Amino acid sequence: MLNIASRRRQACVHGGLSMVELLAALAIASGLLLLSTTLYLGGKASFRLNEDKRRLYQDGNYAMILMERDLRQAWFGNVASAVSPAGTAPITDFILDDGSPAQGLRGCEHGFVKPLGPGTKDFSCSPEAGMAAFEVSYRSDDYSDPSSGAGVDCNGARLAAIAVPPDHPAYMLGPHVTIARNLYFVATRVGGSANSLYCQGNGSAQPVVNNVEDLQLTFGVAAAGDATRHQFLNATQVAALSDDQRQNWERVVRVGLCLQLRGENNLAIDPQRYVDCAGSARVASDRRLRAVFKRVVTLRNRAAAMP
Repeated sequence: MLNIASRRRQACVHGGLSMVELLAALAIASGLLLLSTTLYLGGKASFRLNEDKRRLYQDGNYAMILMERDLRQAWFGNVASAVSPAGTAPITDFILDDGSPAQGLRGCEHGFVKPLGPGTKDFSCSPEAGMAAFEVSYRSDDYSDPSSGAGVDCNGARLAAIAVPPDHPAYMLGPHVTIARNLYFVATRVGGSANSLYCQGNGSAQPVVNNVEDLQLTFGVAAAGDATRHQFLNATQVAALSDDQRQNWERVVRVGLCLQLRGENNLAIDPQRYVDCAGSARVASDRRLRAVFKRVVTLRNRAAAMP
């Protein structure tokens, strides 16, 4: 009987775990659980950071492409008559309602006075501090294709045709023309807290991209009779070249764009270092991503038209 009881006790001892072994197993399991949780959370944070970065650059590139496409078409018009007064450009169908020549570009160093909100809008240049804004206009196609931008404004709305005065040379090309007029500006919607880049086209203003921290413009003004030689000025300096504003803006052959965007979420682990539109080194300590987009756009219809 003693031998049987002894064998049973030995079987129980050899078939179980000691307290030390149990604690060691729990420690290993806890470590593995902690490691897997850390990897999961780290992967999730990395995914969100990369997604925020992807969206930031996607939005910025879209806004730059939209503005660049419009600027490249500034001043465009089909030649209606090569016969024009000496020293002036050929007559085109890029005209206003009354048949007078339209203006293809206008900039405001500090934005427009009242581009958003209730009541009458005011797109004259603001004297108060603010981000830059500009207006671009050109003769568009008579058919509508939102995918290519033909015949539509910056928001994809179809352009309305205007009647050409019968006594205007452009009437020989057709009784109607479609003129695109797009105004880009930065503003905060009513009840909002973040700035957005807006475009006012044929209809109401629509946001192009959100979380805009800066928009700056410089204008390459050609020397008299030589489009290859130019100096970059801000909009106020261009407007001060002479009393003839249309002539001042006709001298612009290039436009420098700089757009600074901020990320939507606080995801960055370390403070982000970047160079802003003014060329100053900055450190963002709010854990939000920053991206600065720059372009220099040649106005083909002005560079080619310079004598």
